Amino acid sequence: MFIKVSADGRVTLEEHDNFRAFKLVIAGEAGALDAARRAVAGLAELPDADTAWVSEPALRRRPEVAADAEWQQSLGGMIDKARPHGWIDDARKAIKAHIEWTGAA
Repeated sequence: MFIKVSADGRVTLEEHDNFRAFKLVIAGEAGALDAARRAVAGLAELPDADTAWVSEPALRRRPEVAADAEWQQSLGGMIDKARPHGWIDDARKAIKAHIEWTGAA
């Protein structure tokens, strides 16, 4: 699954049933980091242009999946598998994702 930030700043959850991949895809160049941070405020923290920490509670509340009990359970499984690899920050309830910049706004 991936979180997509379109050129107009709209945020959507794409391929949400793919629990084998997790990333943030942003339309534009890495130089637009501040705009990307504003677009994902409340959903993810972007400490740099390569890394996102996505809030697990905010991800679970996304309208695309909020009412899907099976999806919620599958996300828990993905988190359990990712934890030993350092992709989960339990203190801030966040999932680490790499950022992919599309290069075109």
